[in-house]
Amino acid sequence: MYWQMNCIDLKPAAIMISICLLIGWGIQYFTGFYWLTATLLVVIAVLVNGLIIFNEDLDEGGFDHQEGVTDTPEARAEQSKANKIQAAIIVLLIIGAVWSYI
Repeated sequence: MYWQMNCIDLKPAAIMISICLLIGWGIQYFTGFYWLTATLLVVIAVLVNGLIIFNEDLDEGGFDHQEGVTDTPEARAEQSKANKIQAAIIVLLIIGAVWSYI
């Protein structure tokens, strides 16, 4: 288990958060909207886009669709779990954005 956790690459996540922070600061600079709320809204938009693309690619005719692999009941169950996790993270970020705006 330790080896698996040691192999996680955090570089893409750090790059995404950095870009979202820069966009959030830019929104604050030009509009006066609070940077944390703007950053969280940008992160939410990116994650919703990723959720939509993830599901479209696994549908029949999608980029990641493989007959007999991604359309099995087990694969559908795992896709459903991933969707629930992504939706929960998005809801938590929405709550954080609303809370930071208040």
